[in-house]
Amino acid sequence: MRWLLVILTLTLAACSDRTAAPIVPEALAIGSKQTVFVGTTRMEDDNNTFGILRSNELRLLELDVSIPPQRMVGTISDGQEKPDPKIDFVIANRKDIGSDADFQNRIRRSLANKPTDQQEVVVFIHGYNNSFADATFRTAQLAEDLNLPGVSIAYSWPSRGHVLGYEYDNDSALFARDGLQKLLENIRSSGARRIVVVAHSLGSNLTMEALRQIELSSPGWSSRNLSGVILFSPDINVDVFRSQTSAFKELPQPFLIFSSQSDKILRISARLRWEKERLGTLLDISSFDDLPIDFVDVTAFEDGGVGNHFVGGSSPTLLSILKSGNRLDDGFLQGKSNVTVGLPGRRRVLRNATQIILAPG
Repeated sequence: MRWLLVILTLTLAACSDRTAAPIVPEALAIGSKQTVFVGTTRMEDDNNTFGILRSNELRLLELDVSIPPQRMVGTISDGQEKPDPKIDFVIANRKDIGSDADFQNRIRRSLANKPTDQQEVVVFIHGYNNSFADATFRTAQLAEDLNLPGVSIAYSWPSRGHVLGYEYDNDSALFARDGLQKLLENIRSSGARRIVVVAHSLGSNLTMEALRQIELSSPGWSSRNLSGVILFSPDINVDVFRSQTSAFKELPQPFLIFSSQSDKILRISARLRWEKERLGTLLDISSFDDLPIDFVDVTAFEDGGVGNHFVGGSSPTLLSILKSGNRLDDGFLQGKSNVTVGLPGRRRVLRNATQIILAPG
């Protein structure tokens, strides 16, 4: 166990403990703006910072994020307590939303101001080792780099935001299920007709657990109310995922899983559990051939980091492919089940499941 923790520390050394999220209003005069709604089950401290402690209350906010000019696609720079808007992502404005009804009205108004074909809500659930700012900035980066229409919402669950906080994060992901369920139900109550759920890493397990929980109390809710699900690098045991899907009356469509054989972080996660693989490194999809899932293998791409753990959100090449031809805008976000048809690479169909070995264009 000790040597695995050493490897984990070395592999993720670039990911620091980032809890500071100062508000810098003048940043809006420098960078481009992305508005991100946030639901969080983090406890707010005396410095008005959402830290690592868990809260039973779902807090709702509206944030304006300034994205620095001349930034490479897929990258995020965080100056922590002293951000420079010229090179860093910065929170430029914060509005606390006092009630569920107010939150629903804000979402409703935001969607009403957009063309009918752009009235989508994209909900991003972050993974392990993320601070409040990390989750917010990643949501803004994806919206910016993929030109996502509609409304972007981050669910910020109480990750410790530290390389050695994996066990804490596992417990927090389970703790955060009720908050995610409440957030999704709030979004649906806003009248949003197209809701897409995007989760990364350990956040994928949180997402599946929350959706399973909803399905057990309201069978068919997910397929009725979600326009699709994307799991990037899901840190989920393969047998657990099979158990989770069995609770669904039917899976939301489309349902995509992005995996990579070069994901070093998931390989470490598997070794910590004495397992061969995680869902995000699965190569043989035959055990899921009865499920309507598109497995997208992105092993051919790199994210520029040390772990290749979020290629789908960080690789400039892959982001360009996903954005080209408005594949996400006109395909996935419109709930089209054949959204992956135009992706370059080898395709294999096994009954209901499809595997795409993605290749650079």
